[in-house]
Order: sequence, then C-alpha cells, then structure tokens
Amino acid sequence: MLKPLSKWIFLGFILIFTLVAGGCQSLFIPKNVPIVLWNGLPSNTQASPQITIPSYNTVANGTIQDITNSGNALLILNSGNPAAKLNIDSFNTDTRQLSPFISSDKRKLSARYDALDSGIYYVEEANNPITGNNSSQLLWTDINRDTTRIISLPEENVVKYFGIGKSNQVVYCNTNNKIIMADNQGNRQVYKTSQNYNILSVDYMINARAFVFIATAPTGAEQTNLYYAEINPNSFEIIPKIVDENVIDFDINNGSNQLIYVNNIGEKQSIGSFSIYSSLKTTVSTGNFRTAKYTPNGNKIIYTQYSPKVDSQSQSIWIMDANGNNPFQVTLPLKLNSQVISHPSKSILYFSVDTTTEDGHASSDGILSQTYQLNYQIE
Repeated sequence: MLKPLSKWIFLGFILIFTLVAGGCQSLFIPKNVPIVLWNGLPSNTQASPQITIPSYNTVANGTIQDITNSGNALLILNSGNPAAKLNIDSFNTDTRQLSPFISSDKRKLSARYDALDSGIYYVEEANNPITGNNSSQLLWTDINRDTTRIISLPEENVVKYFGIGKSNQVVYCNTNNKIIMADNQGNRQVYKTSQNYNILSVDYMINARAFVFIATAPTGAEQTNLYYAEINPNSFEIIPKIVDENVIDFDINNGSNQLIYVNNIGEKQSIGSFSIYSSLKTTVSTGNFRTAKYTPNGNKIIYTQYSPKVDSQSQSIWIMDANGNNPFQVTLPLKLNSQVISHPSKSILYFSVDTTTEDGHASSDGILSQTYQLNYQIE
C-alpha cells in the first residue's frame, strides 16, 4: 500500500498527466495573456507536421494597424490613456523603437501604409463645416512627416475601412455609398454602384482591376454580403456581383486573384475561397470563425475562432494551409481587437489584445490595448 505522501504525489502526477494529455493547456495561465500552444492543438490528426512557437513578446501599447512591405516598421494606434485621442505611432521592428508619427487633437480611426511605403493613409474624425456634425475624413502624410494632404472632400463622410491600390493610390467609400479611387496628388475618380449598396468596407484587386466590398443588400436586408465589381474603362458605374451572403470578413490574394472570407449563418461559420477569374467558390473549413487572412505568399491562412467553452468575446489564433489542411492552434483564446498581421517574409505574427477589465475600465496601469509579436515555425 502506498504511504499517504506518496499516494498524494502519485495522484497529483496522474491528474496533471490527464489534463495535459487531454489538451487542457490553460491551467494556471494568467488571464488574457497570449500564452502559446507550443506543439499546436493536441490531436491525433496532427501527427505531422508540427508547429512550434520559439518566442513571443510585447511590442508596444496600442492597437496594430499595418506593416511595411519590408517588415521593418509597424503602425500602431496608441491607446495608452483612456482619455487620450487615438494618435498614430511607428514601431521599428529592428531597433524596437516606438516613435510618434501623427499627433493631433482629432481621433484617429484606422491607418495603412501606401503601396510604396512612402507615406500613410489614415481616417480621422473631424467636424463637418457644412453640417456642423462630426464626420470622418481621409488624409495622407508622407513618411518623413513633411507633407499632409486631405484626400476626401469636405462633404464626404469616409467609412473607416479602406483599401490600398497600386503605386500611391487609395480606395475608399463614403456614407453616400460611392467608391473613390484617389492618390496623394489630388487625382480622384468616383464610381457609383448600379444600386444603393450600404458599403461597410472596401478593398481593391490590382491585377483584376476590381473592387471588393462588404455591404448590406440593396433590398434593405440586414445581412452583410460580399461583392466584387470589375472596373469598366468606359464607364464610372460599377455593377457588383455577389460572392456570398452573410459575410463578416474577407481578404485578397492579388497573386492568385482569389478571395478568402468568413461566412456567418446563425451559430455556424465557414471559411470560403472565391476565384475572380473562374468564379469557383469553395468551402475551406467550418468552425466558429471570426477573421481569415492570407499570409503574404498566399500559401497559408491565418484565422481566428471562438471556443464554445470560453467567453464569446475571446478568440484563439490558428494557421492552416490555403486548402484547409493542417490546422494548428497558435494561441489560447484572447480578447483580440485587431486583425492578425503577418510579416511579409518571416514566420512572425503581430496582433493586439484588449486589456480592459470586466467592468469596461482600463487595466491597473492605464493600458487599454497591448500589441504582441509571435514567432512560429512549422516543421
């Protein structure tokens, strides 16, 4: 018979082994800190290959927006103080230095580098001189911060989510449901849809010369659908074609002219892909998904999903092949408040986590959001 002390040690060992073998990776993990799953999600279906996470670390306070084509700098909306305006900072990934980029008394909503990394486009709230109401405008500032230009017109109210075109172009939409292609030199072209689509976000497929956007249906239905519309060189009217209904997120692969998107029907979600040229639509995976994004080379998909065992506000980060094979769980559920952004040439992910408390206030150190860098390897 085992002695009492030996018995408790033996039972403790059995308990820990059972939890680990059963996939319980969250034992004694600090709340909402991006602890990683060092060997992916334990499962009999993941014999090979394997994913490992050599390191992860804090980048800066704030919410990540974008990364340069070389991967040497990040754009971060700084929300270190609950009462502060959301200004834009630049983080050098080589020197790990955080520098103020745009500082003003206006609230910044989103920001992206232009295609040449020669400047940034960003949306900020402003007072409309015509209506007297607050509205949003689109601006561009060069990378040296010597020149700032207002891209949108005073009467426009710009939608937060915009896309980047070739060279120094930007594609955005306004609350009048028009899509505008502009550049930082004052050139602009306004495109109207054939029907009244309430556009919520827009991007641009460079090779296909097509707009891709999420909008509510012209019939007035509340569901949000995914559309694409090729540009006719002889007309400024675009005729959207529906890709799928009930879409909540999408991303573009310019190399293959494909879309990846998340379809949401009730309690079920799926990740689908769509080819602009062949019009082939494929279901890649099914699950509790929220976002999906191609890696820069288009070979893999970074996606997030909810877990039925945790708060629906939390999402875990996953990675899989573009065809849906070899899914790996990268992190435990987190209160993500940004897209997961991939480094353009390295196996590195950047993402931001909401650090507010359960009552909606900032954490004890006043931080509202924290951005992390996570390195991964698939062997």
